[in-house]
Amino acid sequence: MTISIPGDGDDAPSGRAQSGSAPTGLAALTAPSVTGITRLAAIDTVRARLALAVDLGLLLPGERVPPVEDVADALAVSPITARRALESLAEEGVLVRRRGRGGGTFVADVPAHSAVAEIRSYLADAAEVHELIDRRVLLECAIAHHAALAATDADLAALDLQIARMRTAASWTEYHLADESFHVGIATASGLDFALPLYRAALAALYRYFLPYPIAFLHGVNDDHADLVAALRRSDPVDAVRIARAHVEALHHTMFVGLPQPPNAAPTAVTTTPPSRHPDPLPDAAPHSDG
Repeated sequence: MTISIPGDGDDAPSGRAQSGSAPTGLAALTAPSVTGITRLAAIDTVRARLALAVDLGLLLPGERVPPVEDVADALAVSPITARRALESLAEEGVLVRRRGRGGGTFVADVPAHSAVAEIRSYLADAAEVHELIDRRVLLECAIAHHAALAATDADLAALDLQIARMRTAASWTEYHLADESFHVGIATASGLDFALPLYRAALAALYRYFLPYPIAFLHGVNDDHADLVAALRRSDPVDAVRIARAHVEALHHTMFVGLPQPPNAAPTAVTTTPPSRHPDPLPDAAPHSDG
């Protein structure tokens, strides 16, 4: 059976086995046959993620969608794929494209809800998303513990820079890219070089489910990042682990799998009202959503 994996281009990224060949090494740990995650073509994942964000009220009617290049960066696809996805969503009444000065792509004033069939496949992955969150919690706790003991002044300065980038981010795309750099920076600061590829794989798997979140919501999550760096600066592994664990475990409730579902959606494992913080998608949210 041929399986289409989210991502762009005709060539499989390094570390990923080509379709039809047996995965080896780290690729085997994240192969579809192991994770069981539903796989869609790259354009369909973009359509599902944006349409689901609209259905869940994360992207509001009339809200401007960031430029194509930014959407491509945030959702890890090519600009061509992002453009085609936006065009198709406009054709289906979810988005609207406006020309001229002040133009761009916006959520429709009365967006068509539950209009994108790929949403159901995305929601069907709820159980796998919860499992990915649990896997990341284990890795995150180990990394936070060791980072509190090993982080250098240069590491802490780099993390402060990413926190500042997130604090001033004007869109979910800007926030997501800084968030990813922040979490990889924590892993690098831990000194656990052997664990870094595993952590990157876990982070990437969860980021496939990242949805666009309101920027004000994401700015609130950034408080967790600042608290974590403060614990690292104090060389306090106990508090660092506590903060990191709470930050990631919150994804069970704040990613799309934990939000009230749109009408006619496939059921997910958790349906709770999100708290005022911790949407990290990873997603921070979103998958993360960011996380």
